[in-house]
Amino acid sequence: MLLRMLAIMALVYGVTACQGESNQDAANIAAAKAGYDAFAVGDMEAWAKTQSPEVKWAMPEGFPYGGNYVGADEVIEKVFAPIGELWPDFKVEPVAFHAAGNVVFIETKMTTGGQVSDSIHKAVIENGQYVEFQVFDDAGFMMSHAVGGGSGAQIGTQFFEDGSSKPLFAGNSANAQIWVDYIQAHNDRDFEQIAAMNADGFSGITAQGEVVEGSAAQTAFLQNWVAAEKPQWQVWWVIANDGENAEGAMEEWLATGTVVTNTSADGTQTKSYETIDVLLEDGKIKMLNVASQRMPQ
Repeated sequence: MLLRMLAIMALVYGVTACQGESNQDAANIAAAKAGYDAFAVGDMEAWAKTQSPEVKWAMPEGFPYGGNYVGADEVIEKVFAPIGELWPDFKVEPVAFHAAGNVVFIETKMTTGGQVSDSIHKAVIENGQYVEFQVFDDAGFMMSHAVGGGSGAQIGTQFFEDGSSKPLFAGNSANAQIWVDYIQAHNDRDFEQIAAMNADGFSGITAQGEVVEGSAAQTAFLQNWVAAEKPQWQVWWVIANDGENAEGAMEEWLATGTVVTNTSADGTQTKSYETIDVLLEDGKIKMLNVASQRMPQ
């Protein structure tokens, strides 16, 4: 994505070099700069005035606040607030503005955790206000220097087959509710809801090592289990965590502990303790990896 943006900016440079800066370009750059100036001094009231009422912000995946937001208030609450927790020293310094029509590309330097990285931002300006804003920050680099005590603080280490390791970070605590709702759908036997909460390409690995590919196969698996043992699930704990995979892409995970109570045909109940690693993708369940141990009776 960053390479694509660099290519677009190279084209912008060529166009603006030939045409020069128009009065409208200068006005759009001034409007874009006003947003950075207000943010730099922490004046959120002034910053909000630089945004249109329905401004749309797109933040990269790999951050706890990755996703799309509408309106200044939502951006302040769901983007700026966690940024302050992740990096108390956070600073964004625009170093160049390049206008192409009502689109302004901004070259920036980001200070996070005492480190500096380069980034490109894209602002769409209409009537002197931001109507769209998209950033292309280096999520892996920035998250590796998160120092705040909230989401994004380093909480552990993950290890890979080649012996290398990478830090694990506290994830978005709101993701825990995804798992709570998913388990409730199991207890409600709402197989349509379970399937709706699965991401495309869903897969699961059972405690017996069986690989279940796709929501239809999962539904069949669960229906057979329900008919035989009437399972009920109880969530004990959920830990949201984020980390880079072996290819360097940030992923969102949940580590969970769940108790399953099975009831046989004669009414005998047995309980098992399951630890389940859950991979999330765009707020949905992408993969489950289940380990189970029978609990003492």
